[in-house]
Amino acid sequence: MLQLFTLLGALLIGYSVRHLSIKTQILNQVLFVIVVLILFVMGYEFGSSTTDLWGQLLQIGKKVLVFGGLLFIFNLITTGVILSKENNLMRVENQVLKKANYWQFTLESGKYIVIIAAGVLAGILLKKPLTTITQIINILLFILLFIIGHQMRVGGVALKDAIFNKTGLKLALAIIVSSLIAGVIAAFILGLPVGHGLMLSSGFGWYTLSSILDSGLINQSFGTTAFFIDFSRELLAIIFLPSLGRYFPVSMVGYCGGTAMDFSLPIIKQNLHQNCVILAISSGMILSLAVPVLIPLFARL
Repeated sequence: MLQLFTLLGALLIGYSVRHLSIKTQILNQVLFVIVVLILFVMGYEFGSSTTDLWGQLLQIGKKVLVFGGLLFIFNLITTGVILSKENNLMRVENQVLKKANYWQFTLESGKYIVIIAAGVLAGILLKKPLTTITQIINILLFILLFIIGHQMRVGGVALKDAIFNKTGLKLALAIIVSSLIAGVIAAFILGLPVGHGLMLSSGFGWYTLSSILDSGLINQSFGTTAFFIDFSRELLAIIFLPSLGRYFPVSMVGYCGGTAMDFSLPIIKQNLHQNCVILAISSGMILSLAVPVLIPLFARL
């Protein structure tokens, strides 16, 4: 929870700065470098832990596939139906009018996969977990949100429209409801208690928190399952934002879950309509706040 408010603080500080003696082009390059570093560190953390996690993955892989698949389908269909008007309004015009360049979309998605894969490979080869992983990511995210906050100010975006956004609230509620329905169905398919299904579907991509909560409330194996379910949400979001975001920008922002306001935000900014940044901050904040509330609540069922 402290991390959430720290990141919001970075956004506010960046927004309060009226002028920076740094060109916009340089700031955009810095944003891209930060994205590369975050994705690489994320992959490295995963790769350096493969000895333990891969063994567990063989046992829990079925759960991850069922939950991950249903969450992806239910989130996109639900938001696509409920927010169809918003999806149409936020499509980038030049992408709608021009013939789809699927090779370009593949390259855009591919570069993120390559960065993560490079991090995973480095982690597997070096086998030295980063003891300061949280601090590294938090510093990078702080800088990232500071820059985005400043660019919002320069672009004339009202911060209150990002934090108190009706569409963002509507999107977040659609993601929460559709995720819980998917969780119940997944629990039925896998023969799990309904409460467990609801817990595993309430991480909304925040795998660092959901895995810790689920491990403490149930057990380590359950926490590992939560980690991979939410990690897969973030990974799929990164991969499909450049392509599916062309047709369903609002739905893809929602699918990013809590990561829409941190890890996924620069990718949203690079590939989607500028108003999607506002939506990402709003929905991401609401979904992040929901995680520490819903998981302990469903653990009591």
